[in-house]
Parts: sequence; structure tokens; C-alpha cells
Amino acid sequence: MSTRILLREEVLDLLATPREVAICGHVNPDGDSLGSALALTALLRAKGHTVTNLLAKGNKAPELYDFFEDYTFTPAADYNRKPDLFIAIDVPNKDRLGEAAVHFDRATETLVIDHHPDYTGFATHYYGDPSVSATGALVWRLIMASEVTPTKAMATYCYVALITDTGRFSFQNTTAEAFKAAGEMVSFGLDPSAITRLVYDSRLLASLQLDARLISRIAYAAEGRVVYSWVTESDFVELNVSRDETEGLPTILRSVKGTDVAVLLREEDGRVRVNLRAKGCCDVGAFARRFGGGGHQAAAGFTLEATLEEVKALIVKEARTCVALQADNPSA
Repeated sequence: MSTRILLREEVLDLLATPREVAICGHVNPDGDSLGSALALTALLRAKGHTVTNLLAKGNKAPELYDFFEDYTFTPAADYNRKPDLFIAIDVPNKDRLGEAAVHFDRATETLVIDHHPDYTGFATHYYGDPSVSATGALVWRLIMASEVTPTKAMATYCYVALITDTGRFSFQNTTAEAFKAAGEMVSFGLDPSAITRLVYDSRLLASLQLDARLISRIAYAAEGRVVYSWVTESDFVELNVSRDETEGLPTILRSVKGTDVAVLLREEDGRVRVNLRAKGCCDVGAFARRFGGGGHQAAAGFTLEATLEEVKALIVKEARTCVALQADNPSA
């Protein structure tokens, strides 16, 4: 398929005429995926479109973000309409659409809005920029350039997308534009401290106990340059914790002093999900792509059909390769 790369104004032209639209983020949606989808939904509904916001997998969106207004999603498996336009948001490849991929294939036109560096060219249209800190910042650009007056809800969606993908403006992808956009969002009435409390400071005790198990299992590879740990299916059952509570676990590992790469292993439906975080110039995105995954230089992931013990052995074996994948300026 030949993808037409759009400028911001061309995206707004594409969205000018009201029609039937389906929007979907990636499986295991995070704050950027959810916030971007909800912000775009609000924009399109204000422009007269009929919009269905889909979940790529499962029947329930993460409880962590249930403070959002209009936090309503339709499971992809329950969707039975044929969209005029399907928008894949924060999704670099079609596999990440999960159960929604079939609806993507049935749509008259398709659009990807994304900031990942490894977009695979699977849509009719593409609007993206890998230098942007979050997909929510791309949606914010569209909102600010449209004829629709931004609302506090739109700003909140995009702000959550931005702070979660930049680690509260602490990751390597934080840019001057990210701070500028955040300032614009705050000017529409959101309370940054209240949002921080809701996203980061409202955790259940069981979630903290999951942190404790992760920390108790910490191990190292590549002479201490790689730190890794894991959570198991039984952890979730015994602690009565949902998988939504794992979003912050890679950041805990990344904070270990003296390491370059953090690896979280998570048992999931008979498979193992591998989440990677890097400091400095190690390129974990390139490492993830070696195993069929993808992501950014500093944050990436992949999933393997293997046992937890097999994946732990793989990480130990491949740790040197992981930290050896450097950016162009390894002294940075």
C-alpha cells in the first residue's frame, strides 16, 4: 500500500466533512494512546462526525484513567459498523490494533496518527513526527489549528498523554515543544497537580505490593549495565491486581543507579511481554525490533511465545547486544 504523508492542514481537510469514524489505539493502551484517542474523538464530534472509540483488545479500558470525561470505549469484538474512516492512533504497525484490525481493513479510508519511528506504511494516510514527545502532542497541534475552540477536557486528555510518555518531563524525548504545548494545555483550565495525583499518587496498596515483588527479584546482566525483573500471572491473582497496574514498573527498574537498560518481564496469557527502558544513548527500540517488536530509542517492547524462564535466559544472553546498540553519538 502506498501511504500519503499528510501535513497538519491536510489532515484537517481530510476531517472537514462529517462521516462515520472509528478510532483505535494499540493493545494494552497507555496514557498516550488513551488520551490521544479521547482528545481526537472530542475534536471530531465537535466537527459533526459520528465517532466510535474502540478497544483493540479486551472489554474494559484501564481503571487508572477513569477520571477522564466521556471515558467510554467499545470493544472491537462488539463493533459491527463499516467506518468511512478508521484512525489508528499511537499505532506504528497493524498488528498492534489487535481485534480492531479487521475493522481497519473494512474501512473506506485509513489514517495513522503516531510518533513512533518505525511506522510500517499500512494506512492510506499518515500524519506523524518521531521527534514529537507524544502522539497526544500531535493531536493537540490539530486541535489548536482547527476552528474548534479547545476545551478543558481536550487539554486534559492531551496533557495526560504528554506527561505519561515523557515520564513527567524526565525522559530523553522531552523537548522544548513539549513544555510549550503543556503550557498551552494548562491555559485551558486543567490543574497539573490534580492530574499528577490522579495518575501517579492514587495507587492501591496491592499495587505497591506488586512493586515490592518486582524489586525483590531484581537481577543484573552485562556486568550490571542491564537490570531486569519480572511479575508473574500468579502475582496478579494473589494480589488481586489488574495488569493496568504495571505501567509504572519499568520506570522503577530504570531508576536503579549505574544501569543503562531496564527490562521488565510480564507473564501475559501464556506469553511474556518484554518492556525495555534506556538511559543515555542505548537504543532499545532497535533491540526490540530484532524480536518482532518496536518502539522508541529509550522505550520499546516485544512479546514472545515462551516461558518466563526462557525469556530470562534470553535477556541474560542478549544483554550485551542490548547495551551495544548505541545512538550515533555514544559519548552523549
